[in-house]
Amino acid sequence: MNSLVLLAGCGLGDGSCIEETVLTYLALEKYNCPYQIVAVDMQSASINHIMENIEGNRNVLIESARIGRGRIQNLHSIHAEDFDCLIIPGGIGLLSNYGDNSDVRELVMYFSEHNKPIATMCAGIDFLRRLLRDDVLRKEYTTLTPDSYCCDRDRKLFYTPAFRMTRSLCDVQKGIECMIENLLSMLNEEKV
Repeated sequence: MNSLVLLAGCGLGDGSCIEETVLTYLALEKYNCPYQIVAVDMQSASINHIMENIEGNRNVLIESARIGRGRIQNLHSIHAEDFDCLIIPGGIGLLSNYGDNSDVRELVMYFSEHNKPIATMCAGIDFLRRLLRDDVLRKEYTTLTPDSYCCDRDRKLFYTPAFRMTRSLCDVQKGIECMIENLLSMLNEEKV
């Protein structure tokens, strides 16, 4: 089993949420699931996270490498068919950097059309709704708590609210770990 983790930069306001990314790595390692981190080599606006204003540009791949643990690759250098699932940590950068990116759209559509699991958190639900369908996990979403997750087992879509519903890192960690554990359990059941 091999997971693909898509990053959109480094920092909640213009990239991937650092805490959600690190907790994703932690959960994958806890369940002994190898993973590859990817991002797109592109320029995007840089946000000053103190003043909350735009300050120049930055490269999304280089910024993602800050939390890519030295294992990051350019999205163009991987083959989606080599991976069993796609995991997308939250962050506004998903929408601002990748909302209209054809390469990322193609990646998400590949996993969706091949019925391979996609898991996301926080702003990731808005991202999936933009790329897939507006009703993604709408019904399931209503029963969530910060430390839980929901899924559409038929479409193999998973979501945990993470920082969208809480400021507690402990609750975010519980939700991400539970989501990853159940996603991997689904994959293991299919291989039997």
